[in-house]
Amino acid sequence: MSHPDIPPGHAISEAGPIEQVFDIDDVAPYETQRTVQRYLSQETRHTILQVILGHPSHLVSLSEFDYYIPKSRSTVSEQLDNLAEHKIVTRYHHEPNAERRDIPAAFWGFTQFGVELLAEYNYLRGLPVMRAAHDATHKTETVQRHEEAPRPPLPEPVSSALVYDEPVDKTGTRDLSALREQTFYADAAPPDPTVLNEGAAGNRTLDDLWE
Repeated sequence: MSHPDIPPGHAISEAGPIEQVFDIDDVAPYETQRTVQRYLSQETRHTILQVILGHPSHLVSLSEFDYYIPKSRSTVSEQLDNLAEHKIVTRYHHEPNAERRDIPAAFWGFTQFGVELLAEYNYLRGLPVMRAAHDATHKTETVQRHEEAPRPPLPEPVSSALVYDEPVDKTGTRDLSALREQTFYADAAPPDPTVLNEGAAGNRTLDDLWE
């Protein structure tokens, strides 16, 4: 997997120093690292980040979060707002969708500060596996329609940070074997992603795949 190098401190000009964003009095060694890791690993926030990473467009509607995360919408919305307060995600709006009832117009995705922070804490290394898990997850007709809805473009620094070289074998088939031992913050991927739904009548959710 590869993605563009992220200039050190580049996010600071966008969101302020990490210590300021997380309200850290960095007097103790490694206090910033401990605080950020603890914040990102909170269950609902952690799952939100994984859902966004795994989504093909990295822009997720509330209805899709409802489907993938077994929490109430109010809980998910509360944590999305919290992530937004910490400059990690933001709400993107696609005005052409607003006049249609069958597709969403609002989506949640990463900020530039967010992808830089996630890169620093190794979350982007799990991107290929989360994409594979997302592809192997059963989706209802409604979720599929919402996933395929038009979306606004992500800012270039965000979209470029989320680009990776998807490993393929000699036949051109996705090959995740090289990633299984180096993935952080996500379950190791099986050699054949199709087995993720094996024996489940094609109705396992993304949350089931992470158990």
